[in-house]
Amino acid sequence: MATAEWVVGFLGVAVAIATLFIWLGVRRHRTTVVVPVVNPGLIQPDADDAPTGVSPAMIGALTDNSIGVRDMFLTIIDLAVRGYLRLKPLIGDDGQTHDWTIRRTDKPADGLRDFETTLLDATVKAGKPGPTATLSSLFSDTPDALTKDLAQLRGAVAHTGWFSGGTRSPGRRSPWAAIGALVLLFGLVAAGTALVGGFTGSLLPGLVGATLMVASGLVLTTLVHQRPSITPTGDQTKNQVQRYRGWLQELQPHDIAPDQAGQIFGAHIAAAMAFGLDAQFADAFDTAIARLRNWGGTMTIATDWLDAPEDTVGGRVKLLKQLLTDAVRLARRNGLDAPED
Repeated sequence: MATAEWVVGFLGVAVAIATLFIWLGVRRHRTTVVVPVVNPGLIQPDADDAPTGVSPAMIGALTDNSIGVRDMFLTIIDLAVRGYLRLKPLIGDDGQTHDWTIRRTDKPADGLRDFETTLLDATVKAGKPGPTATLSSLFSDTPDALTKDLAQLRGAVAHTGWFSGGTRSPGRRSPWAAIGALVLLFGLVAAGTALVGGFTGSLLPGLVGATLMVASGLVLTTLVHQRPSITPTGDQTKNQVQRYRGWLQELQPHDIAPDQAGQIFGAHIAAAMAFGLDAQFADAFDTAIARLRNWGGTMTIATDWLDAPEDTVGGRVKLLKQLLTDAVRLARRNGLDAPED
């Protein structure tokens, strides 16, 4: 009959072999990508055009390899700009914004992505029996919808083909970390038992098995938050996104035509916020407005989708940034900011 030390020894060998196959499988899965056939006649999109298929909420996947609550609520701003929602800050007597109303318009939701439709539906269901949903009511009344929406957004990124790893999205947790921790703990217990004389037979098999389990546990824990490798398609899209970011960063007041200013602002504000260029982007418009006013002209940046008391573009953008900050704060309070499992 096998003694405990031999059981630990054989178990350690088995775990080590299994860990080797797991590690090789993960490595092969991450490094093997299909290289698409590139059409040399394809014309690169203009730098001032958002890359096709990349919504503002998806930019973070390519710039910092993560998708979170802030990205999800960039979709609220994007949908408002496109005419599906109306946003209004609720400002108290102290001048501070304490909540937001988010009202669904009558524009049909045809052709929207799943994560966009889910958010729109949530704004209709939240805040009842009141007339309008608020930012806080989205979290209190429709938490399941927000959880679903975040999963759909991550799923949309995963299915773009930008990253290897099947349908796993960037930043998603690997289950091997928890398994590795358990293996590591069992190995340490077995090693301690062997060293204090807990095994009655030969010491060597138990120590070898325990050592193999400790090593296997350490290897498995390194697989946590494995970042998927970017594919050629993803690399091409990332380059386009970087070119687009460069255009936003270099936008100057004299580049803004007065008759197109409103259209330019609406088309790019959500992306500018995704890149963290919102203040700089707004300043370009405010400067252009001031210069034109000095020359006797006018430039109007209409934001019918944002009911705000602020006259300057910078003031309105600051309010939108506050919306994202409030959303992240509420997500943390309600446990929605946890990384994807």
